[in-house]
Amino acid sequence: MLFPTYQFLVFFLIVFSAIVSLKSKVDLYKIALLASSLLFYSFWSFDFLLVLVLGTAYNYIILRAVCNGKYQKLALIFGIIFNIANLGIFKYCNFFVTSLFELLNQLKIPASFQVLQIIAPVGVSFYTFRMMSHLIDCYQQKLTCPKFVDYATYITYFPQIASGPIARAGEFYAQLNSPKKYDYQIEEVIVLILSGLFKKYTLSSFLFSFTQQPFRVPQQYSSIDLILAAISYSCLIYVDFSGYSDLANGISCLLGFKPIANFNMPYRSLCLQEFWKRWHISLSEWLRDYVYIPFGGNKYGKLRKYLNLLLTMAIGGFWHGAGVNFIVWGIMHGLGLIANHLCRDIPQAIGLKLEWNNSRKARFINWLMTFTFITCSWVFFGTPNWETAMVFFQGIFRFSFATFQFNFWQLYLVIAVIGAINLWGDRISKQLQIVFALKIFFSSCLGFPVRVCYFDAGTDDCSAFYLL
Repeated sequence: MLFPTYQFLVFFLIVFSAIVSLKSKVDLYKIALLASSLLFYSFWSFDFLLVLVLGTAYNYIILRAVCNGKYQKLALIFGIIFNIANLGIFKYCNFFVTSLFELLNQLKIPASFQVLQIIAPVGVSFYTFRMMSHLIDCYQQKLTCPKFVDYATYITYFPQIASGPIARAGEFYAQLNSPKKYDYQIEEVIVLILSGLFKKYTLSSFLFSFTQQPFRVPQQYSSIDLILAAISYSCLIYVDFSGYSDLANGISCLLGFKPIANFNMPYRSLCLQEFWKRWHISLSEWLRDYVYIPFGGNKYGKLRKYLNLLLTMAIGGFWHGAGVNFIVWGIMHGLGLIANHLCRDIPQAIGLKLEWNNSRKARFINWLMTFTFITCSWVFFGTPNWETAMVFFQGIFRFSFATFQFNFWQLYLVIAVIGAINLWGDRISKQLQIVFALKIFFSSCLGFPVRVCYFDAGTDDCSAFYLL
């Protein structure tokens, strides 16, 4: 069930009406929210729901052993293996089997076997990450063992189960078990929902037509068309994913949970490190805490740090999709981050103090290099395989400008709008909230009863320690 559908609207109106009066009754609220989440997920597939329920139950049994058992480390290992295997079977089985078949053919080894077409359950990557991080946090005694209802509600929480953000268990439980749920500003919710709809189902839908064919058959397009297609895809993947996060945050506000900062104008970044502090923040933090730091982080010298960066980003790329092109995308970002660190580490190692030019020209050059690198890496992300990506780049460097299929003023306007969102998105959001707040205020004065709940925005600290 997708968010912007009449089906979801009816579902959410029923759910919201049923549980809004239960916010202060914690136990009843949790049961109602869990039932709503399971019902929401069942609309995708009953088989998917069964996989989710069984996985949640198994992980909770392991979690109890991690928290209370004598063999905590062994239980943790079993839990991690189970979750990785579960994710591997549903998401990567077809990839590994197909890759093995191709390898045997290249080696001229006769092989004939059936390739199973396994469909991955919706959101399996996101809820598996929640399960794994919960196990690790309990093993490290950062969390105590929760009640099963609390745990199941956290894993299955419907606004975030399909595409995130990845909420942290401790923060989620604190809000879930508090009788004083998050008091949202109605104008904040309106802006989040309108922003999500505008990004995901207006901007993203428009850009879709400019990216599909060039990324599948790039040889049919001129160099300028391919450059525009690459820029369009960079814009599309941002508005599509951040739009979903806005919708999820808006719905979470209505249910009593604070919004999670997941995208912070990422395309205004001046280096790749800054990009990963602004892009998919909840995933970046997850990779930092549960992959990069366990690998050793930066504790064992520079070379080990560079290797950890590369491995972390390669794993992050493979998590996004089962294909060599996703691994290449992750490795590209790993190498780019290593280059960023080398530009800082080498001068420090030789005792050279560099005075970086902070002029507009220098900032523009840094931004252009960063955005160009990110856009080129998205080509591997958006093409069906790495071979097609190479054809895409070959098409760009043919420098063929004879034909120009994408010369539409609407495309330039949409790219400009997305650029404005990345430059002044926070200001635009605040101004829109002021406009809606005034409109609600005057509506109340004119006799239209409007209930507005406020929270102290000054206490909502969205800062975080990031991956890199």
